[in-house]
Amino acid sequence: MQFEIITTQAQLHDYIATLDNNPISLDTEFVRTRTYVANLGLLQVSQNQIITLIDPIAVGDLSQFWLALDGKDCILHASSEDLEIIRQHKGDLNLKLFDTQVACAFLNLGASLGYAKMVEILEGINVDKGESRTDWCARPLTEKQINYAAIDVLHLQPCLQKLQQQLEEKNMTRFFEQECQSILDLKMKKQDPDKAYKSLNNLFKLDRHGLAVIKALATWRLLTAQARNLALNFVIKADHLWLLAHYRPTSLEDLRRLNLLPNEIRIHGQAVLNIISDIEKQDPDSYPPLVTRLVNFPAYKKTLKMMREKIKLCAEEHNLPIELIASKRVINEYLSWSWKLDEQQRKLADKPKLLTGWRFEMVGHQFEH
Repeated sequence: MQFEIITTQAQLHDYIATLDNNPISLDTEFVRTRTYVANLGLLQVSQNQIITLIDPIAVGDLSQFWLALDGKDCILHASSEDLEIIRQHKGDLNLKLFDTQVACAFLNLGASLGYAKMVEILEGINVDKGESRTDWCARPLTEKQINYAAIDVLHLQPCLQKLQQQLEEKNMTRFFEQECQSILDLKMKKQDPDKAYKSLNNLFKLDRHGLAVIKALATWRLLTAQARNLALNFVIKADHLWLLAHYRPTSLEDLRRLNLLPNEIRIHGQAVLNIISDIEKQDPDSYPPLVTRLVNFPAYKKTLKMMREKIKLCAEEHNLPIELIASKRVINEYLSWSWKLDEQQRKLADKPKLLTGWRFEMVGHQFEH
């Protein structure tokens, strides 16, 4: 296996000039432990069976490469984290995605099939995944790391060609392409800091005052994490946000009694206390409404069972994994939209996944209001 490693701007400039309109296979190696934004350690590219590894640490500015991806057909496997990195660096996702993991799901090879398993099934080749957890930002990279990284794009295009042929035979091409586009659209949606609290656990155990506190703290934590490029839990742990909202401490000593980490208290203790104090001064009518769990709705178990049965029948009819059509989370998203919002709120909110695109066409229309 031959490949070129790019370490200078001049090499990158010359390489970009060779790119044409044929599909580009892409993969990234990154490190994300303490940071909010993943640190890109290596970028792997393959076009026309030529593999190129771009060293972002040595090259520095990759903006011309990201620009060169505009409108291109890009092949990735399990693209979610790669797309986040591309969006961070490129500013958009103006490309056409072909995610081979999604293609495998539509062919019922597995709901979330790994790259090595896909290559084994489609190409009959065993791929070593031993280097996946190494530090990709440390230099110099070892020969084992470099070879591993190159292999990650070596098989993408040949696998996609086989997958596309099978998708065509199964009449799933249109649905596959829709799903890839919806992945891009979702990745481009900006996170609303005011809704950051909604992904936290045990919100139903808080009163409205507690919800106002956890909402304000979650918004502050997200903005702080982004500003300081820190992983959210390195600002304050999610479980600690709940404790703060429930007990509403008023002093640094109270924070110590709640067993917050020394760094959380030292760096952010006073800011946290100020936020809690500010909520005390607000009109209680402005507090968020109580959170009702779906399991507390009388019809939940019966409705969930009914929906799962219909989705299972659909999955069997089309030979698809149930999880691809609708996981429990997707069903719950639909029920929350349907039961917790009034008609006006439903019109303003995004439609649940089950009522959009190929899912609506295949099974979601059965659940439409």
